[in-house]
Amino acid sequence: MPEQEDVTGISTPVVVQQIRCEMRDAIRGQLAGYLVKLKGDKVANDIGWTLADRKNKLSNIDLRGLNPELKRLIASFKEYAVVYDFSFNGTITANIDGDVTAVDTFTSGNRNWPFTARLDRSRQNIQSFRQSDTFGGLFREVSEEYCENSKVHVANYVYPITGRIGLAEQLQDFLSLNSFAELAAPPTNPKGPPTFVSNITFTTTLKGTIDPTIAITPVVGSTTTGGGYGLTSSRADIHQVIVAFAANDTIPTKAEIERFLAPAPRPVFRRERPAPTIEQRAADEAIDNSILRFNIGREPGAVILNNSLISF
Repeated sequence: MPEQEDVTGISTPVVVQQIRCEMRDAIRGQLAGYLVKLKGDKVANDIGWTLADRKNKLSNIDLRGLNPELKRLIASFKEYAVVYDFSFNGTITANIDGDVTAVDTFTSGNRNWPFTARLDRSRQNIQSFRQSDTFGGLFREVSEEYCENSKVHVANYVYPITGRIGLAEQLQDFLSLNSFAELAAPPTNPKGPPTFVSNITFTTTLKGTIDPTIAITPVVGSTTTGGGYGLTSSRADIHQVIVAFAANDTIPTKAEIERFLAPAPRPVFRRERPAPTIEQRAADEAIDNSILRFNIGREPGAVILNNSLISF
């Protein structure tokens, strides 16, 4: 089957790992840039430069030295949610087109007996799934080892999904719009958290053709053939990631603030998967609405809506 790993050389779990680590690094970069630019606050500036230096492990950085107002502001982002909807669509097409013409030659002329043949083959594989995170979970709970070998600063121009895909820009747009504009909640939950959705699609097409032709000049009284077979092979890979952000207005307690800002040298291991937060559910709904708005109806064939997934 034409799985994305066949051509990218990177397994699907590693692709997800790199995208999560790119988002983690983007959150770190946004916080570093904000603290560095603060005027008249040397403590914040120093912590910002420490964050900006990627040689310093994020889990070891202590943010508790910031002033109380900054600590509340930073901790208020920990419940922000980001959900990724992945879709990997690979199609391989292999066609053989041929024509053969038998020619009987006589002194008075030729008689042709044309024959044609065509063989079209294609294989398709589609993978789709979702990954959900919170800003706080990425910032403090994801281990350094998990992101140690991720390519968060490297772009892949042939298969972009396997390298840096520009999540820092998407994050910056979301944060700017949430701070300086009125982001809306999903239509299915008007009173819920405001959301922002970005649909990122990469298409890579590889083609190859072979067209050998046989042509033999006939002599009188003989039978010969002319023609050939055209071999066409192509592969099309469509890699799509829909990224949805959801904000919140929750004010954490003092204990929650101190716990979040403290270093976390050891990753958090949970035996049970925690229930999705309000913000994660809002981001999930925002993706469903984006698919309904931009994807459904553009594909050939009948469309079936799962009302347990998309509610009106």
